[in-house]
Amino acid sequence: MKKRKFAALAASLAMTAAMTAMAVPAAAQAATTYSTTPTTDSVLTTTFDKYLVMKEEANVPNAGFIFTVAPGTAVSATNTTLAVVPGVGTPVLKYNDTALTGNKLTFSTADSTTVEPSDKTDSPIKFATNAIGDEKYVQKTVTIDFSGVTFTEPGVYRYIITETGDTQNQSITNDFSNDANGVRTLDVYVEDAGSVVESGTDQGKPQLRVKGYVMYNGLQSTGPNKDKTTEDETTVPNGAEVTGATKNDTITNFYPSQNLTFGKAVKGNQGSKDKYFEFTLVISGIKADNTLISVDVTNADATLPTTINSATDSSFAGKTNPASLVANTSQTAYTVTKNETSGEYTITAKYYLQHGQYITVMGIPQGAHYSISETADDYVSTAGIKAEDSPINYDGVDGFDALIDKVEDDIEDEDIYTGYTNERKGTIPTGILSTVGGSVALAAVGIAGIAGGAMYLKKKKSEED
Repeated sequence: MKKRKFAALAASLAMTAAMTAMAVPAAAQAATTYSTTPTTDSVLTTTFDKYLVMKEEANVPNAGFIFTVAPGTAVSATNTTLAVVPGVGTPVLKYNDTALTGNKLTFSTADSTTVEPSDKTDSPIKFATNAIGDEKYVQKTVTIDFSGVTFTEPGVYRYIITETGDTQNQSITNDFSNDANGVRTLDVYVEDAGSVVESGTDQGKPQLRVKGYVMYNGLQSTGPNKDKTTEDETTVPNGAEVTGATKNDTITNFYPSQNLTFGKAVKGNQGSKDKYFEFTLVISGIKADNTLISVDVTNADATLPTTINSATDSSFAGKTNPASLVANTSQTAYTVTKNETSGEYTITAKYYLQHGQYITVMGIPQGAHYSISETADDYVSTAGIKAEDSPINYDGVDGFDALIDKVEDDIEDEDIYTGYTNERKGTIPTGILSTVGGSVALAAVGIAGIAGGAMYLKKKKSEED
């Protein structure tokens, strides 16, 4: 980087002004104005990275984030700090070289994700847990374009960038694990280029160079430090950094969601283990249009047999367990309604489970509400599955698991495991005609009677002879 001493530059400018004053009549003297066109080597754009973090099994939510870029507050120079000038003009925010409409950056289920790095400690991204492999993220780089901004003097121009979430965002934490609350301070360093325009309407005018940018966490109210020791430029053009400030050109938001697992257990001497039971799942309070919720049906039947067993309602033949749920009223495999007042969606879907089967609904947005009900027919239905009744091993560890969470509740900060236990049993009545033992005894009595009668007749005949 070219080094320039501020004192030498000031002395040079002062000498130039004095010589000009001697060479030009007083009537012709005028204040020096800079060309409105910066040098060709000016850096006219800078960027910041936007991250949206979520659980590994969650889908990317449909969400939007709106940015405002406003002038900062002027700060006077001191013996140790540079002056700060409020930002001028209107820089343009872009994504993929296209200006953001309304300065709004959007995310959707179509966005590709990246699994978190194996070492989170060195990552610029803020994650919710310290575990490895349980989270992923979407990264989008926003460009701030200053090519349409006219700077008129050398100096440090300050802009304040503020992020707010769109109204349809559901439970997304902005600027996650950061006390800056979505605010960044951007300092733009503009310097005298030490050259003049050689042709055109600005011929002879001095030029400015947009030299560089520094972005800080939060709202900064002091100017950048001067380099008191050498007065040379540091790696930050025209001065050192703001004392006590943290450089940060990223904003991380977190999308919290939870999984819901529900299953079926059947017990009792009259309980059918191959009977399919109908479940009704209702998820309400979904804010974002087209919210996608994946459903893992690998531990159940994706589609029921077309020839159904006699224990099951015949109308269930060929029924499908939906593998995804979308908050869109055009769905036909299940029902979706929209509250026009609140704008929230309710999804109602049917699922069919046998003894030992279970389904996991993945990535339900935090703040939504769920309920699970079932049609038990002539079985006694009990919410939840105790460990001693459970045929389900959802965690892959030895032993069957209890699923005893509520069958209706809000989605909060933990995964849910629930279901229903159905029991049907009968008391077998005692009686000679209704047990195997009774039948055997009856047969024995009959045989004994016949044998005894035969012996009696034989003995009587012998006596007569």
